[in-house]
Amino acid sequence: MRLAYAHNGGRPFIALALPSSQGGGGRPAADGNWLNWSLCMRENAARFTWLAACPDPTLVDWLRNTPEPVASLKESLAYLTDTGCLEKYIVQGDLRLKAPIPNPTKIVALGRNYAAHAAEFGNVVPEEPIYFAKAPSSIIGPDEAIVYPSYVKRLDPEIELAFVIGRRARAVPEEHAMAMVAGYTVLNDVTARDMQKAAQGKGCPWFASKSLDTFCPMGPHLVLTDEVSDPHALEMTLRVNGEVRQHATTGDLVVKIPQLITYISRQMTLEPGDVIATGTPEGIGPVQRGDVLQCDISQVGTLRNPVL
Repeated sequence: MRLAYAHNGGRPFIALALPSSQGGGGRPAADGNWLNWSLCMRENAARFTWLAACPDPTLVDWLRNTPEPVASLKESLAYLTDTGCLEKYIVQGDLRLKAPIPNPTKIVALGRNYAAHAAEFGNVVPEEPIYFAKAPSSIIGPDEAIVYPSYVKRLDPEIELAFVIGRRARAVPEEHAMAMVAGYTVLNDVTARDMQKAAQGKGCPWFASKSLDTFCPMGPHLVLTDEVSDPHALEMTLRVNGEVRQHATTGDLVVKIPQLITYISRQMTLEPGDVIATGTPEGIGPVQRGDVLQCDISQVGTLRNPVL
């Protein structure tokens, strides 16, 4: 199953792609196979009592109140089908997609988690994971513009598989770690490379170079775990104006998702809706104003953004 955060001229809402058993097949919004899940929940309030305190939920709000996302959606869809109410919630017209996770408490991003990427910058693979933060205010959605500031001399895109935490996680053993994952999305870790190098030269953090406004494109959907059979066997491709810049598989990750969750959750509590970007492969290079970036990850989706 997959969800989006979207609007079609009015207030944003959570949208649910109809699975094939209901005739939707999880196809894109243009096929008209999305349900307005926010409206459905509001009109069935007895089943979603938490909405009383959160009448306009984002996907972060939904995850905080839905510890078993796949099971909950399957049960709700069965109820709507049995009662003949499913059709009334189908979205009419095109959706305009926003970032699926617009307000996480934190974005944690991995550095040097692909050996070839570490090597292209003259670095070795670290003995322990290197991670840093991106500001949630840097998030934008599909087709929104990445703004190239006038004071930045080099801007680099970085394709990454991101996973989203589904339940509070603190000091999680590795064997239980994957149960903390709600789903996956595509993330572009846009970086002001000259700012990053200047900060590194002074022994300062990377935060500013990674957190400028619009430097965290994300989307197009939140793909739940039932649609991704193996998150370590996904093909990743970044194209700039149609030309391939980065290409790899997530099987090349140095530290895999369960180990990342265990390592990070020993040091900080992960909350539902938190986003963890797993790192970028080799092929880093600068882009220019007017370029169009396309990030493709198999089973997860395509994220496009122009650079202005």
